[in-house]
Amino acid sequence: MSSSDGKLRYDGRVAVVTGAGAGLGREYALLLAERGAKVVVNDLGGTHSGEGASQRAADIVVEEIRRAGGEAVADYNSVIDGAKVIETAVKAFGRVDILVNNAGILRDKSLAKTSEQDWNLVHDVHLKGSFKCTQAAFPHMKSQNYGRIIMTSSNSGIYGNFGQANYSAAKMGLVGLANTVAIEGARNNVLCNVIIPTAASRMTEGILPDILFNELKPKLIAPVVAYLCHESCEDNGSYIESAAGWATKVHTVRGKGAVLRPSIDDAVTPEYVKNVWSQVTDMSKAKHLDAIANASGSLLEVLEKLKAGGGEAVEDTFEFDSKELITYALGIGASVTNAQDMRFLYENDGDFAAIPSFFVLPGLLLAMSTDKLMSKALPGKQVDFSNILHGEQYLEIVDDLPTSGTLVTSGQVFDVMDKGSGAVVVTNTESFDESGHLLVRNQSSTFVVGAGKFGGKKEPIAGVVPVLPPPKRQPDASVQYATSDNQAVLYRLSGDRNPLHIDPQMALLAGFKTPILHGLCTLGFSVRAVLAQYADNNPALFKAVKVRFSGPVIPGQSLRVDMWQEGARIYFRTVVVETGKEVISGAYVDLKSSSKAKL
Repeated sequence: MSSSDGKLRYDGRVAVVTGAGAGLGREYALLLAERGAKVVVNDLGGTHSGEGASQRAADIVVEEIRRAGGEAVADYNSVIDGAKVIETAVKAFGRVDILVNNAGILRDKSLAKTSEQDWNLVHDVHLKGSFKCTQAAFPHMKSQNYGRIIMTSSNSGIYGNFGQANYSAAKMGLVGLANTVAIEGARNNVLCNVIIPTAASRMTEGILPDILFNELKPKLIAPVVAYLCHESCEDNGSYIESAAGWATKVHTVRGKGAVLRPSIDDAVTPEYVKNVWSQVTDMSKAKHLDAIANASGSLLEVLEKLKAGGGEAVEDTFEFDSKELITYALGIGASVTNAQDMRFLYENDGDFAAIPSFFVLPGLLLAMSTDKLMSKALPGKQVDFSNILHGEQYLEIVDDLPTSGTLVTSGQVFDVMDKGSGAVVVTNTESFDESGHLLVRNQSSTFVVGAGKFGGKKEPIAGVVPVLPPPKRQPDASVQYATSDNQAVLYRLSGDRNPLHIDPQMALLAGFKTPILHGLCTLGFSVRAVLAQYADNNPALFKAVKVRFSGPVIPGQSLRVDMWQEGARIYFRTVVVETGKEVISGAYVDLKSSSKAKL
């Protein structure tokens, strides 16, 4: 709740703060009480090493709160007796809404010199004490459908610290405890977060340098914890580091990793592990996983890919600048005769940008520059330019596109299907910028003539992006383009050097009377049509495209792109005007938003 002046209030809430006789705990208790909470000030009153006991520390803080007009009671129990601590709150105030697990001790020794007692006492107070207090408070919070729980970790737990093996282990244990409490309490609005404070206290006096000790005031951390305890805070399972009037979120990340065997039937060997170790330890594409299900899901995806024959990822780099973007735009028919195309043809244009379909190239060139993907997918089968046809293509733009840079593209075989007369190999690629940000996803389906009849499945697995039929009505709009006799020659300059598109003999070997236009060139013409018709030629509105290449185009033929608008999804087909034959089918472009159709 908030007061009329916007201040966060805790009226009607009951807070239990352990280790509240001094330092951070005292500041938490004072601030919560000042903002209206009824506070149980728990402190055993022992030394920072866990020796002795005294009621004085808790009593002093309770008196401070009462003098300031607040409500508080003292509790002198050890946190190991967590049920008694929570019982104090329930007896005094009838409920418990907030639990700040703050109590702790230090018994610093080097690893070799840490006694069993040093280990047990530290774990009892920090880890077991937090568990016992949380376990006792949890049923009360669940029954009232409200609770806020704080675990206190430490940089020693996150990063380790010499002489603190016992303390570090306990503090990292509290992170794991908080993760599970957050999961179990979520459905009942019982949220649990971790504070990672660095503050001057009786525990750190004499350890930190004086200049740092004097600036690490516990009072500067208390507002962070107070907010985490407020009903308006919806964080759950967060780790918040705070010190000296600063705070940040900390979380663990997992690298992309590497598959340690070529296929599901192969064994893992130390030699193979050594060969891919640089990929195992590469964190440039690391991601945060916030649930165990996500971590397990990633592993299941790896296993699915292994079963599909695509265990090993391959990588390639792709460099480009304005020259490559302009060459590509010319290759798919952009022209200075159309004023709207200048943004794709002149690097000094104020709106200079890439035509989004340019970014099919990194994935395509990866597949063309290595035979690893196809050879792993179809062992023992011939795969070369003479017997492959591009079947389907999906392109998704994930983030803002640059106009120059170097992309690192990683690709894997995702699925393999046996179509009898040939095999369909589906490859997935992801392209990242120099900072490791994912920019583009591509999925290509390639038909390998004569590679079928190997006993494989015929239908795709989940994750192969489907083609979709257009609405059953006349097109909402149509755009027509002419291609030139040299269209394939020009498009080849963008990197797709398959001789099928220029060499008459290679075309004959593939079953065509004459060289044909690249399917991806026809896709580029089609994307241009959709952008012009439904996005004011603004490439930033483009999100994704999926197409099936259903027929060849001869350079010099004209293309008609028929389009149907359904919200931000534009269905389309592309037809050769001279023959009436459909060459792209089941296709659609997803836009982020659409302008009004220009009919």
